Amino acid sequence: MAIQHAVVEKMEADFGKLFIGGISWDTDEVRLKEYFSSYGGVVEALIMRDWITGRARGFGFVVFVGPDVAKRVVLDRHMIDG
Repeated sequence: MAIQHAVVEKMEADFGKLFIGGISWDTDEVRLKEYFSSYGGVVEALIMRDWITGRARGFGFVVFVGPDVAKRVVLDRHMIDG
């Protein structure tokens, strides 16, 4: 499943942290961080994985250096690795 449309939602508790849904199985943390770095500083990119298999679950989180970067990200549609 190489083509996915990412769903980006702002998390209320941490204004520099975004939920990223619909991540391709082929996308890793390095690629996720690389993609979102074009908007500004990325502190962390995390893809959630199954505890047993280690397979990506199709969603994750990106933590930006501040809320201004996160605000710019949610204004756009995103397609990563597709």
